[in-house]
Amino acid sequence: MSSSPNTLPDPVQPLDSGAAVAPPPLRDPVWNLWDVLMIVVVALGGMLLFGTLIGVGLHVAGIPVPQEMSPLMLRVILGAQCLAYVVVLLFMYYLVTGEYGRGFAEAVRWTAPPPRVWPYYFAGGVALSFIVGLIGRILPFPPHLPIDKYFQDRSSAWLLTIFGITLAPLVEELFYRGFVYPALARRVGMAAGTVITAAGFALMHSGQLAHAWGPLLILFLVGLVLTIVRIVSRSVVPGVLMHVAYNATLFTMLYIASDGYRHLEKVLQQ
Repeated sequence: MSSSPNTLPDPVQPLDSGAAVAPPPLRDPVWNLWDVLMIVVVALGGMLLFGTLIGVGLHVAGIPVPQEMSPLMLRVILGAQCLAYVVVLLFMYYLVTGEYGRGFAEAVRWTAPPPRVWPYYFAGGVALSFIVGLIGRILPFPPHLPIDKYFQDRSSAWLLTIFGITLAPLVEELFYRGFVYPALARRVGMAAGTVITAAGFALMHSGQLAHAWGPLLILFLVGLVLTIVRIVSRSVVPGVLMHVAYNATLFTMLYIASDGYRHLEKVLQQ
């Protein structure tokens, strides 16, 4: 028995041009751990490249670069690190905006809190420096730390101070709390991601601290607090403010103890 054409279902249903098609959900974060590893490679490669270029430039100028730590060697290391950090910033921006087509501030959670609450974050960073300082009194510390050799003279101390309260907190917070933590949290969960991020933050400074567990535990605790602040505030900006205040407090105490960086030998055993 044949069916009437009016009763046959149309095998191809026309699309309703007026129907809204929901876009696929955005992945958060848009990057993955391989991208994080690439940022590390860019940072290490930048340090090596710029350090080599600065050394070659000094050699061409007839200025010998000492093998041991000295004011000149510090400037070579710090100059290479500053340039590498700038390249890392540019690469992170390109990764988010160029590779994934997302707005950088939105993707890394760069949401500035109201200016009226900034003093609270600064105060939190100051308090954190004093709290971990008290904890450090009961932990074993080596009599000599490699980072002490960076403070060769007053100008070296000022260069480290400027770097430590400007570019260093910005890049480190963007990397660890902006990129590393979200990628880890999506892969291993919030708790494990927080611990691993804090551990990575501490291990980055391991060479400067003679790989000693006492100083590394201090930095692990600092990284833990900064990561928790990132989670609670849903922004990396509060962590940057606290990091700046934390470093500034440490440098201020060193400045006072050394008579304005004039007598560093009073507080540093080099």
